[in-house]
Amino acid sequence: MDSLDTLTLINSDDVQEALRLWHGGKPTRWPLHRLRLGFLLSNDENSYDSLAEGGPAAKNRAILNRGLEELRLISPEAEDLLRERYENRRDVVAVSNSLNISESSLYYRQKQAITQLTDILIKLEQYANRDWQERMMMRLGLPSYTELVGITTTKANLLDVLLNEDDYFIIAVDGLGGLGKTALADHIMREVINTKRFDEIAWVTAKQTHLSTLGRLQVESNRPALTYPMLVDNLATQFDLPQTKGMTQLQRQRYVKQFLTERACFIVIDNLETVADYRTLLPELRRWQRPSKFLLTSRVRLLDEAEVFSLSLRELEMDAAFQLIRAEAQRTGFQALADAGGEELKQIYELVGGNPLALKLIVGQLRFRSLPRVLDRFASKTITNSPEGLFDYIYHDIWETLGDESKMTLLALTQAGETGFTFEHIVELSELSPEAVDHCLEKLIMLSLVDLSGSLIERRYRLHRLTEVFLLRMLGEE
Repeated sequence: MDSLDTLTLINSDDVQEALRLWHGGKPTRWPLHRLRLGFLLSNDENSYDSLAEGGPAAKNRAILNRGLEELRLISPEAEDLLRERYENRRDVVAVSNSLNISESSLYYRQKQAITQLTDILIKLEQYANRDWQERMMMRLGLPSYTELVGITTTKANLLDVLLNEDDYFIIAVDGLGGLGKTALADHIMREVINTKRFDEIAWVTAKQTHLSTLGRLQVESNRPALTYPMLVDNLATQFDLPQTKGMTQLQRQRYVKQFLTERACFIVIDNLETVADYRTLLPELRRWQRPSKFLLTSRVRLLDEAEVFSLSLRELEMDAAFQLIRAEAQRTGFQALADAGGEELKQIYELVGGNPLALKLIVGQLRFRSLPRVLDRFASKTITNSPEGLFDYIYHDIWETLGDESKMTLLALTQAGETGFTFEHIVELSELSPEAVDHCLEKLIMLSLVDLSGSLIERRYRLHRLTEVFLLRMLGEE
């Protein structure tokens, strides 16, 4: 046999106990090929092809051989003993006779050698894991937040789906602009980097929006919609795939597909804001999934897409909104707002609701204006007074795509409040036919403009508080 008998050595209680403790006390046996050291060896151009073809067994052998090479540097005798026992498969009697020692002494030396090898593998794994985490973090930008509030349940649900190895390969996080989809995806990505679940990660952004400390939106303009070739090029660059001069787009696509199907990769595609974006990309992502996973953030809900796990973000509850306002004020040294009482903060919440972006904009505006003036600016029926482009950013493009019946349906919902209206109530108020309201509600839900609540027996429909303010502005203009 010309290779190390990995099965016997991997199943050694000494190796497994040490690896079990290193990997959080998991009670099951830990496959060596899932170590970061295995990923590091797989990225070695000289060994990649043979390891990929040989699968986990080949990677196991490569890892153990790497450990044995290190063991030879500190104890050649220990390395020879392990190779004789597990690679050459010589029995205890033969090896003890060749070393001129008793069988009990051989077992003692063997146990010592395995312990030394285990220590070496753990040190190599620690180094490989730190190196991998640093490389993955370099693919992310600086976070736009210091802490996230009100996401405990959403985060737990999302991590459960992502860490599931058998299902949920395309996940969509949707919601109205400003609800924190990008921040949540970034936070989840950093959590995932601290696990052993994925071999590689990548982040692709379709659109960038920044919020200045002065409470102004800075939107990256004139950026083309994300296309499939752009996505391929971006992933090829992040994964350091061969990109020789004269390589065709088709060749690059094949490299990316091979990479994603041979490794468990986690890819975030952020801000898929248009139907053209996701309708074009989703068929291709389905060809790349399994074992790789994709997390998409979008204002458009993908409820009509098969095999897409959809998670919709909602506004913050009042307590979480207060926590966000105070944290943002504290972060920027705005102590007067950080110490503000509940009554003042409640005025903000009752006007704009729990949209994190709107709340942050309020914080920025309050550095220069009194609370009554800031609230008046938001409540103003003059659309040109829209504070620093917030309403244009969240609603302008969507509003332009709506027909008259959809607008009438939205306006009927401006009085729905927190409890929402039933379908029949909307039909009565809008004076539209049931068929027209049904079609409009489906479209408005897909565009994240209308939220669902209630039960399976009685659905209720409501608006975000900020959407109500916007619609009342538009009604005042008309």
